Amino acid sequence: MQVGSIQMPTLLDRLPWARFRGGFAEVAPPCLRQSLPLTPSFVHRRKNINFVCRFRVSSTRCLSIVSASRSSVNEEENAVRVRFAPSPTGNLHVGGARTALFNYLFARSKGGKFVLRIEDTDLERSTKESEEAVLQDLSWLGLHWDEGPDVGGDYGPYRQSERNALYKKYAEDLINSGHAYRCFCSNEELEKMKEIAKLKQLPPVYTGKWASATDEEVQEELRKGTPFTYRFRVPKEGSLKINDLIRGEVIWNFDTLGDFVIMRSNGQPVYNFCVTVDDATMAISHVIRAEEHLPNTLRQALIYKALGFRMPYFAHVSLILAPDKSKLSKRHGATSVGQFKEMGYLPQAMINYLALLGWGDGTENEFFTLEQLVEKFSIERVNKSGAVFDSTKFRWMNGQHLRLLPPEELTKLLGHHWMRTGILKESEGLFVEEAVQLLKDAVDLITDSEKALSNFLSYPLHETLSSSEAKPILEDSISVFADSLLAAYDSGELFDALDQGKSGWQKWVKSFGKLAKRKGKSLFMPLRVLLTGKLHGPDIGVSVVLLRTVGTGDIVGSQVGFVTLEERLKLLREVDWQSFNNNQTALESVAVSH
Repeated sequence: MQVGSIQMPTLLDRLPWARFRGGFAEVAPPCLRQSLPLTPSFVHRRKNINFVCRFRVSSTRCLSIVSASRSSVNEEENAVRVRFAPSPTGNLHVGGARTALFNYLFARSKGGKFVLRIEDTDLERSTKESEEAVLQDLSWLGLHWDEGPDVGGDYGPYRQSERNALYKKYAEDLINSGHAYRCFCSNEELEKMKEIAKLKQLPPVYTGKWASATDEEVQEELRKGTPFTYRFRVPKEGSLKINDLIRGEVIWNFDTLGDFVIMRSNGQPVYNFCVTVDDATMAISHVIRAEEHLPNTLRQALIYKALGFRMPYFAHVSLILAPDKSKLSKRHGATSVGQFKEMGYLPQAMINYLALLGWGDGTENEFFTLEQLVEKFSIERVNKSGAVFDSTKFRWMNGQHLRLLPPEELTKLLGHHWMRTGILKESEGLFVEEAVQLLKDAVDLITDSEKALSNFLSYPLHETLSSSEAKPILEDSISVFADSLLAAYDSGELFDALDQGKSGWQKWVKSFGKLAKRKGKSLFMPLRVLLTGKLHGPDIGVSVVLLRTVGTGDIVGSQVGFVTLEERLKLLREVDWQSFNNNQTALESVAVSH
């Protein structure tokens, strides 16, 4: 019997996983269901999986193909094989990184294999540099693959550009079986078909004569050397229904598709054909990919069936959205893994944040290591709604991960950054260790540490005293307070105390406060302004001790313009306090006039 243009009597004969037992066909999932002429319903039971395959003829002779259902995800763990298949035409986008992560987590949680395949059939745009960058980004994230172009495996080669002979073989198989045919239509003819379809408000499906051409007509064009493509013959009636593991039931009608090209006239295979052949011949059990690939499933399912391949489970992950709910793109800022790496993000923070874009473990917990994600991940908890990329939350989360690092690891990261940017001449030592602990709360990204340390080493006394916020301090006899501080410096007691560390500072400041008859804010605010040049900052005692320490060595880069504690105190002798009081009066006049 023939349905559409597909000869059905030999269908089961071509399915390598189908066998008969006691008059019933046993079909191992995942597979294809065909709604064809009436025969009994066939039930396959495997562990807790019930999979029914029915064949019947309807009055319209439509063909329906159904993939495995969502409840069938409990596949034998050793059979799970997933793949991430990037195109080396640019940087690894965060959406691609999340797809790779979900594939990795699924494979590891099931004890399966994570395969890396490079889809480089776009010869004009694909570059070796891009491929290497993608591999480096995945490695940086900790998503190590079991098989791939660099590590090999039993199902190679793992670059599409090296698999052309395989595609040509299967394309010829489709020609020989009648599931595909040669199309000699010119570009002009194809454009005319599109225009006619548009005028009739019909889908732009192929309606050319080569779908039903005779052998004589085909041979005549071959003799003339007319360029041709290979088109897949789509059934005229019927539908495809899949049960996506994330999105549930999805249905397409065949009449919206039309016969599609699988091999171009230059001999290069088309994406949907390559992907199907690759996934089938690499024994991929689950295809977890972005929802933008959902429409491709119809073409791919038809190719699976025609070649007698076992169809995998499909899971289409929602898009990552910008705050305005549009698709995240370059116009929204950084979008690639490499960009975030350069900005100072940690790989563990990126893994954590990407996992939460569309997935959760059902609790309020938001912090996970990669190992914890492997333990808790399940495809059933992936949300089909789009997830918004919140850069503010991502930055905050990175800061949390940064501060959770062991002290020695955090010191190494920030110390190397400070030395690389020229703020310091050394990347380790007592000052670096203490500076990291003092400043870490102001650092969410590694690159933030540059500003934090530069700010700590700066002495913007003039700017601070000139600000309106300094008025209460100026009015609180700061010139008299400064004279007392200078007397403590001249006597040597201030630096003697600081050289004893924080305990020495604490003893001195207590004694100094009694002498000055000040305590609390009236004591520590003027001390902070005079010694650090700022109104706000980290712990004043630790800060001043650290400023004394760094001033006795030669570890600050010359371009920083660091003013030592001793130089700061000498500058205080030259301050014209009355001019700052006059400036405050001028500021008040300006404020009133406005």
